[in-house]
Amino acid sequence: MPQRWDEETLFTSGDEYFSELLNSISQAYSSIEMESYIFIQGVLADRVTKALIEAAQRGVRVRLIVDGWGSPSFLWDYWPQLRKAGVRTRFFRVIPLILRRLPGDSEGFFQRFLNRVRGLNRGNHRKFCLIDRQELYVGSFNVSDVHLTEVHGDKTWKDLGVRVRGSDLRFAERAFQRTFRGWTALNWPMRSPELLLLNDTVLHKRRARNHHLRRIKNARERIWLATPYFVPIRSVARALMDRAKRGVDVRIMVPEENDVFIMHWLSLPLLQNLTKRGVKVYIYKPRFAHQKLIIADEWMAVGSTNLNHRSFLHDLEMDVVITHDENKKKLVDLYQEDQKVSELFDRSEWANLPFWQRWFTSVVVLLKYWA
Repeated sequence: MPQRWDEETLFTSGDEYFSELLNSISQAYSSIEMESYIFIQGVLADRVTKALIEAAQRGVRVRLIVDGWGSPSFLWDYWPQLRKAGVRTRFFRVIPLILRRLPGDSEGFFQRFLNRVRGLNRGNHRKFCLIDRQELYVGSFNVSDVHLTEVHGDKTWKDLGVRVRGSDLRFAERAFQRTFRGWTALNWPMRSPELLLLNDTVLHKRRARNHHLRRIKNARERIWLATPYFVPIRSVARALMDRAKRGVDVRIMVPEENDVFIMHWLSLPLLQNLTKRGVKVYIYKPRFAHQKLIIADEWMAVGSTNLNHRSFLHDLEMDVVITHDENKKKLVDLYQEDQKVSELFDRSEWANLPFWQRWFTSVVVLLKYWA
């Protein structure tokens, strides 16, 4: 019998996701382990910080990891009060110009600087929170007000998240421990999880990449993808074109709006090439869709992976395999509803571009390894 989560709840809005997360933090009695790529000052960050401090004050072990590149002001905005309350914090990656010694840093000034320069191209893109080793929240939600309707109204970012309970949560705890303590990437558990896709070790990175690719290559009926930054590695792009050529229903949904201004230029020639080979590309119109979703026949996963070079080759990611039938149906229905407010990619856009813009786009594509 296929493995499945004991409990599984799907979230389609930041309001709902963070309401439940804050409630779980308020009821935590043993431990809270949290990671966020972006932890930026605002209403939501204030609430999360307050909840973590209150948990630490009632005796819960609270540990937090933030990416210093994604959260450059966290060091001044929230770290002092969290540290004072007993929340143990680690900075996964720090801008080299910040030379202050931080928890986990080398004592030597020059060694710190070199470590930060070497680590610039490897970020922690994961967004998850493990409560009492029993309950895991995972998704594409950062600690940012862009996920709150009360702040951004109908321009709130579109995202997906999930809360799960089950035996594979031990792998999430081990992943957190490795990152928090700075263990070597060669220190992996003997077995990889089936319901969590991780890339924090050499073994996990290869298996997660191959797992995504194998699901795409083996799809017989449909491959539906939703991603905000579609600049796939070559093997993924080739697999999508091959599946479309063989009659599989291959769809890709990308947002019209984007928080990375260069993304349109990066993805334009790639989307053009895919549509010429039978892949259907939909441009989501209403707002920025930051969700990361993969549907390959009946296999589905949500999380932080963008199916791009950064996610597959550089950054730490975490995805959850969806196992409950009711949630699979919700994701299929949601995709179809989103498709109704999207437009098919116009292939003439590329042909109608002036020569200099096509030339510029071709040069920009060379940057996709870092995108």
